[in-house]
Amino acid sequence: MATYQTVISSKGQVVIPAELRERLGLQKGARAMWGEEKGRLVLTPIERVLDDVQGFLEPAPGKPSMFEEILKGRERERERERKRR
Repeated sequence: MATYQTVISSKGQVVIPAELRERLGLQKGARAMWGEEKGRLVLTPIERVLDDVQGFLEPAPGKPSMFEEILKGRERERERERKRR
């Protein structure tokens, strides 16, 4: 793992070294999230976070999506409500 040195400005800004920006495909205006893990700062591009979430929500082959399951649950709730009336 390569290491890079940078300076934190008086405004709290940090420059990401060009080599890392190029390797990770970070363009001007790219959005990212900062996190802390075991005393280290972790910068994660938002696109990667969205990819991880999308992959997490994607159903296994042959299984219904989480969205479909939620819709089915809401329909069951509506049907119970109709029967109570």
